[in-house]
Amino acid sequence: MVLQVFGALAAVAKVNYSRTLVDSVTARLHYKWSTTFCLLCGAMVIAKDYIGDAIECLQGGTDAPKYINTYCWITSTFTINSTDELKGLGLYKENIHEKRVHTYYQWVPIVLAIQAGLFYLPHYLWKNMEGKQVDRLLQDVNKSLFDSDSDKKIKNMIAYLKESWGMNGKYFMGHFMCECLYLFNVVMQMVLIDNFFDGAFMNYGFKVFEKLRSDDTNDSRIQDVFPRRAKCTFYSYGDSGSIRADDAMCILPQNIVNEKIYLLMWIWFIILTIITCLQLLWHLAIYFSGWLRKQIMSRRLHCSLPSSMEQALRTMSLGDFCLLNSIGINLDTVHFRIIMEGVAIASEEVFSPSAPMSRTYRPFSNEDTMPRRRTLYPTLS
Repeated sequence: MVLQVFGALAAVAKVNYSRTLVDSVTARLHYKWSTTFCLLCGAMVIAKDYIGDAIECLQGGTDAPKYINTYCWITSTFTINSTDELKGLGLYKENIHEKRVHTYYQWVPIVLAIQAGLFYLPHYLWKNMEGKQVDRLLQDVNKSLFDSDSDKKIKNMIAYLKESWGMNGKYFMGHFMCECLYLFNVVMQMVLIDNFFDGAFMNYGFKVFEKLRSDDTNDSRIQDVFPRRAKCTFYSYGDSGSIRADDAMCILPQNIVNEKIYLLMWIWFIILTIITCLQLLWHLAIYFSGWLRKQIMSRRLHCSLPSSMEQALRTMSLGDFCLLNSIGINLDTVHFRIIMEGVAIASEEVFSPSAPMSRTYRPFSNEDTMPRRRTLYPTLS
């Protein structure tokens, strides 16, 4: 059963090389790999075949009744700041010990599923905002090496870029907003997980690395967060009606998995935050630096740009460049060079004194049921 779940989740991370790419590698680290990671971790937590029951309690040196196991799992367990070899266990005295209640473990699979959904959310929003605009523009040119109609399709793309010149600001705003949302999402998840563990997540990785450098194999600083043994008090009524407190020691096998999962998550979140920040700064530099735009297009075309192409890139709005860049990512060098030559000519025509003051451009509609009304939709003629 568990292997079937892993196999189904592995399909989420499968790379489809024929699809149109409209996002960055960093975005795929979020919605593809981070989502898969959270789902796989959730499957590991609920995999009883490998870790056994989530909680097993002992009472009086023997296995506790099932109802005590259920009660301690549903309510909570706790540890105390004992300094002897028991490390978190022992006789609790209210005026001496501090009690740390652990209520998170039954919520871990649900929280991991929510995290997976949050990682996928920015991509879902961008996919709906983008509306397969680039895919419709490409007309499957990027999915076939031998297309007899590729020349006509390239001309249609150039015509569309000319007609929509200066009017693709919505495309840029949607792309940039979702890039910012990726960064906001990973930072907020770190804050939420830290609150979930009562402030123990932010420095959890540092504690683990300190433990690895030390000789103490039972460092209580780690077990304070994910204890493997904890206390539970079950209250019941005695024969005379008085309240009786039954003390039990509970083993939490699930925390053996949890401590590894959240160590990997802590490391991954740090790396992902750094990469996302760098990616966002890189995009900002590209959008606002004409020199970087020229260098990127020059490397994509494997040649130095003529002055007409440089002029087109300098006069191009952010939305037009963002759309053109998405097209270039999905095309080979030969086809994209033809498009850049057409864009250079279109730029000269748009900014020439004889160019009309207004155009009859209408942006793409997501309604695929009315193709006749989209006069600028790329169709073969």
